[in-house]
Amino acid sequence: MFSDAPELAALTPFNAALLMLTVVLGIRYLQLRPAVPDTRYYPRLAWLRAGIYFCGCLLIASSSGVLAMVVTSPLATATQLSDPAWWALTLACVLVIVIGYGVIWPMGTFTDGRRLHPLLTLLYGGVWGICQGLLFLCIWALVEASGLNVVWVAVVSYLLIGAYNGCWHHYFWDVYVSPPHNYREWNARKVLLCHTPNLVICLSYLALYGNAGIYVLLQGAALAISAYVLRFPAYGDDYRAEAGRERSISERAA
Repeated sequence: MFSDAPELAALTPFNAALLMLTVVLGIRYLQLRPAVPDTRYYPRLAWLRAGIYFCGCLLIASSSGVLAMVVTSPLATATQLSDPAWWALTLACVLVIVIGYGVIWPMGTFTDGRRLHPLLTLLYGGVWGICQGLLFLCIWALVEASGLNVVWVAVVSYLLIGAYNGCWHHYFWDVYVSPPHNYREWNARKVLLCHTPNLVICLSYLALYGNAGIYVLLQGAALAISAYVLRFPAYGDDYRAEAGRERSISERAA
């Protein structure tokens, strides 16, 4: 799929702009960081951390050639558009995303009284999902470069992405970027009923049909829904909480 992607790109204007933005966000982060204890969640720091991460994902995708492949390739070919099996699996991916993150995931999520900013939250979540989807495609491209057949590329990518995502969220993202939102009893259920089906069916879709652009859009939709459900705070919101705190279901009414 990515075998024709260009080799590591030189410093393009796009990459240079991303690097400059990363520096600006990093400077602002260093200015605010000393005033906030590690144990406290603070929206402004969360947005700055997220912005740096998004820039990092885009830099990796751009430098590896994955971003160029995604934006220059058609979302679907004429052959695929006339194939009922392609439509069936595409619809299955959409249903897994909508049911997983729009129906099941909210059952294990609390909002802690945070104010909802619909458009801002959906935009943030969409960018989050697109950037993360591009990063996952970079992992796929790296595995693909080993020369494995597509089945093993999908299997190894699944293992690497799952391990990365689990550790990343447990030790950083769900502590310092996403506000407290998980009922601890639902952690395993979210993995089993939401994240794993998403990873399995979307990587299978990628392996069978190679629609990288649609894969990225699906991940954007999944995290847009998640960000909306957990009510990601705006940059200037006066929201404070214990960083990474989970609740038990018995605290639901608290």
